[in-house]
Amino acid sequence: MVEMEVDSPNTTTTSPNSDAKKRKSGKQPAGGKPGGKFYCTSCNVYCPNEATLEQHNQGKKHQMTVTSRHKRDKHTEASVFVGNLPKLNKITAVISEPGGENEKLKCDLITLFSEFGDVQKVIIDKVHGSYCILEFKSPTSAQKAIMAQQQGRLPPFYGKKLQVKSRNANTKKAPLRAPCSELAVGNVIELLREEREEPVTALNMLDAAIKLPDNTARVQKEALLALQGHINKAFPFHAVSMELFGSTVTGLALKDSDMDITLSARTRLERDDLVKVLKERCPGVSHVHLVPAPGQSTILRFKLDTYSCDLVFANKLGIRNSALISTITKWDLKLARLLRLITFWNKTVLGKRFARRPSSYAVTVMTLAYLRSCSHIPDFFNPAHFTEETRIYDLDCSFVTEPPLNVFLPTKVSVPELLAGFWRYYGHDFNRDDCVVSMKGQLKKSDLVEGEERSDCSYVTVFRRSPLEVQDPLVPTHNLTHNVPLECAVMFGDYCREAWDNWGKKRPLYLWMFGRQKKEEVEEVEEEEEGSKTPEYTESGKRKRSLEAMEH
Repeated sequence: MVEMEVDSPNTTTTSPNSDAKKRKSGKQPAGGKPGGKFYCTSCNVYCPNEATLEQHNQGKKHQMTVTSRHKRDKHTEASVFVGNLPKLNKITAVISEPGGENEKLKCDLITLFSEFGDVQKVIIDKVHGSYCILEFKSPTSAQKAIMAQQQGRLPPFYGKKLQVKSRNANTKKAPLRAPCSELAVGNVIELLREEREEPVTALNMLDAAIKLPDNTARVQKEALLALQGHINKAFPFHAVSMELFGSTVTGLALKDSDMDITLSARTRLERDDLVKVLKERCPGVSHVHLVPAPGQSTILRFKLDTYSCDLVFANKLGIRNSALISTITKWDLKLARLLRLITFWNKTVLGKRFARRPSSYAVTVMTLAYLRSCSHIPDFFNPAHFTEETRIYDLDCSFVTEPPLNVFLPTKVSVPELLAGFWRYYGHDFNRDDCVVSMKGQLKKSDLVEGEERSDCSYVTVFRRSPLEVQDPLVPTHNLTHNVPLECAVMFGDYCREAWDNWGKKRPLYLWMFGRQKKEEVEEVEEEEEGSKTPEYTESGKRKRSLEAMEH
């Protein structure tokens, strides 16, 4: 069944096929008309039109239902089911006053599970006393307790091995980090097929399906704070501080995006010592290894719970880059949606074929460079509008942090048109053999200053040549696509041209983005287009007329 969001939360509009299935199965909603188009999932009510649905959403009953469901879900996420509790007669033997078995059990459970976070409440089954519901202060603590039991790190409780499960373990729930490739092949394509005539609605649906949910971003930040606490316990005199940067901060993260972390300390911290602490003393951390990186000595890569993390020491430039992109996306809110869609498209069309494709950050810079070249965004590096000058190392990292509204006006061009313009620009207009992609204006390869090799710098000082060259906006000597091979650069241009051609021929939206993966459907659309033409304009009609002319 395809469900589409309307203006209000918790409301959907269902297709006629889904209503037919409900009538056939004999399951009818509690209120409203079964054939109604607008449906409130919170109250299980159908409405005949959007005005009635809006009126329903403003009612007290709907608001109370939504609020109570939100509170219940919040408590559920922070709770765990603890089974296989010891019998109360075993606890009675170790207390002096009979009758306090439950209180003793609660205290011991709080002591055991407080290792993972603050315990708010313990509710023990009154009938058998064989299980309990244990509620933490944050969902992260609940996940840590579950992982500890799965990894065998939970100590025995009165000689018994406790069972720790999620409160909603029996309900099938979509994973928080579903790979984007699965979304592209499955649900998202079906959604796009349903919205052939409304590209704005279809792109909004696609963006909602691929972006990182807000609750997941909060869980990531809480997990990072907990990790910082464990590291500071191991290194009490270093005053370690960990901060997120990259797509998680800028709001451009997809469901399979990594967490980019920068670590700073008051005194020097050896990487080998940090690796040892992460492996041995930080719960939820696994797969720790070092990866060489240009301009930085190493990247420390590991998994925190289910999230892939890249940790860099004192990455001031990364934080400044994130601030630049956040400033631009907050100035025009629809740009964040555009950047997520293009990042997803790049991962989908090139991800399976090329291991060394343009990174998400490189594609973001390419998109902003295109928008600047077409005057859809202003010059954020214009010194006339600087409120302060910022230098990191010996680089000028200044940009407009507070754009004046009377000068910087958001573009009125829609997201589908901007998306199509991106494909046109890199498919037809941009010459990668002569030009470098730059947010600071058009730059010829012959005019680029390549720089000199320096061993005392914390950034890249030599511009490494490649078939497709994208200049870092704050580090002019850093080529963001230095590792992209020629075949991938050529294929990127081909995909852009094909997407632009599908847009120009007004084909369905899902063929704009995934046309190369759907060759059979493209051929079907081409046959339909050929069949819809009048005989005098078809290829067979042209041949017939030419033969008639030769006979005459």
